[in-house]
Amino acid sequence: MKIETNSLMDSYLDQIQFKFESAETDLPNELEKLLDSGFRIEQDCVLIKDFQYFGPGILDTDFKKCEYEVFLNNIHVDDYFKHLNSELEYLPIGLKLAKRLQQKLTSSFDADFRIIVSFCETTLFGEEIDVYGGCVVKFHKIRPSADDKFKFSNLEDFESEAVITIE
Repeated sequence: MKIETNSLMDSYLDQIQFKFESAETDLPNELEKLLDSGFRIEQDCVLIKDFQYFGPGILDTDFKKCEYEVFLNNIHVDDYFKHLNSELEYLPIGLKLAKRLQQKLTSSFDADFRIIVSFCETTLFGEEIDVYGGCVVKFHKIRPSADDKFKFSNLEDFESEAVITIE
């Protein structure tokens, strides 16, 4: 397993004292059910089974397949929990979800996957919300012919988002 983080994610991981490799993987029931539902294959794309899908058209290139997976396999942790004390509480849930997702994908498929977890806190611009905070977990199958377009060359480019990638 290869893990990469940007400095903002490192700061948050220190703040919540989270160690990805040794972290427990117990999840709240809502996310447990999502993972237990499994996956489905559509035009060689690995998709979360319980999510609603629409017809993608013909996915005739690896680029289109990765794009479709990233778009649909997009789990907003904050959609599952509304009553936490702090937005920062979404991050360890998202990280545990990513770890369990990685384990499930590895045991279910003979392929390599990239899981991306991003986190940010709500920021204000004056009295208006500039950025809504939250934690998002997404994944796609790594396809060598399209990987240069889906691999982040520099996670520090995400200045306002904490990002971790797991392969």
